[in-house]
Amino acid sequence: MKKVFLWLLIIAMIATFTLVGCEKGGEAAAAEEEKPAEEEEVTATAEEEEEMPAETITFWAMPNAPAEPHLAWIEDAAADFKKETNITIEFEEVGWGDAWTKISTACITPICDVSQVGTTWNPQLGATYGLLDLDIAEFGGEDAFLAANLESCTLGDKYYGVPWFAETRCLFINTDMFEEAGAATPTTWGELVAAGEAITAEYGEGKAIAMAGTNAWDLIHNFAALLWANGGSILNEDNTEAAFNSPEGVEAMTFYINLLAKGLADPSCAEYNQPQADAAFIAGNVAMVVMGPWNISGIIDENPDLNYEVIELPASPTGGRGAFSGGSNLVVFAESERKEAAKKWINYLISDDVLLSYNQPDIANMIPAKLSALEDDYYQTAQMQTFITGLGYATAYSPLGVWGDIENAIKGEFNNILTAYVEKAAAGPVTEEEIKAIAQEYLDAAAEKVNEALAK
Repeated sequence: MKKVFLWLLIIAMIATFTLVGCEKGGEAAAAEEEKPAEEEEVTATAEEEEEMPAETITFWAMPNAPAEPHLAWIEDAAADFKKETNITIEFEEVGWGDAWTKISTACITPICDVSQVGTTWNPQLGATYGLLDLDIAEFGGEDAFLAANLESCTLGDKYYGVPWFAETRCLFINTDMFEEAGAATPTTWGELVAAGEAITAEYGEGKAIAMAGTNAWDLIHNFAALLWANGGSILNEDNTEAAFNSPEGVEAMTFYINLLAKGLADPSCAEYNQPQADAAFIAGNVAMVVMGPWNISGIIDENPDLNYEVIELPASPTGGRGAFSGGSNLVVFAESERKEAAKKWINYLISDDVLLSYNQPDIANMIPAKLSALEDDYYQTAQMQTFITGLGYATAYSPLGVWGDIENAIKGEFNNILTAYVEKAAAGPVTEEEIKAIAQEYLDAAAEKVNEALAK
């Protein structure tokens, strides 16, 4: 009976879930080629072979770094792991656009053993019975990880994942453009607008900031940070009703749309995805953008001469700050036929040395979710401390089995807000009151859908 339910649930999730990308993009998937064994490994004694039986597991990860160094790192790690365990890793890089469908399929079919999953996906995948219920003590215990990332692995009182790395977003500013325009580093929403106006006076409209629009799957993350900073919340305290359509939510959404209305962002941003916004900043075309630590590797790879600074997201008029607490976890599929080998690979990936190696500036450059790794000197630098400071007050989404439906509803109506604004702006200037009315209408519509999901 559980199997039938699982099939029906997965099919429904694939049909309705539209979280189809990540800011880092990427399409091509490359399976890792198995390296030939050294001769002495081939001629291992029978006793050694019995102690370390040869196994092969499949590992999926997203494009967490520029393609060439990412694949090279995985290949080196897999070779090192094989020497230790005699377990071969078959690696496939899965683009975020394909990830939900592939991972959902792996929940019912033994096609993968270990996969990266976004923190916001973990609870809903756990609710399918398609992920293995893990004993967190096997991976260092509850006290080993950042609390928000550990919570994202849970559903009820069970763990369906192991924290891998954390992330939050901060404001990147082009220091050359700021200096040329005489703009001050912003610490509040009002100061960001003032800096943007100075930038546009010097460089022209649309040059102040790049922002994500209707083609960004993660619009909710951008809105959530503003909402939390402004004293709002996505759900009520007991997670039974939507709360984001409050006055605080409308003000937060109005601030976001005003970046377009005031000419700080180019009109094309209304349809941008996040990588397009990132690319505009990395190329030196705009003065500000909200990005994550992984984008530093993109700057190193694409425009190493860019002069920039990373600062905390500006505070709202209430004086509050908000940030999204995200990242990725590692999961074992319940259908895997090599569960113990899969768990060994996870323990290898979260060992301090390996975790630190993976998160170097020219590879993933994420923030380890393991507390002991965060003690490394690299994470004491001013740039990384800015992200870690943000994580200190960042909020994670509630670990609910219906969270995907909630994201879907908010993202869909956020798209409608942007579309409605663009259509009205085509006829002439749009007032702030008109923007607020648009925001209220569609946030209310999103709240109705969220409440329906919560009532399931």
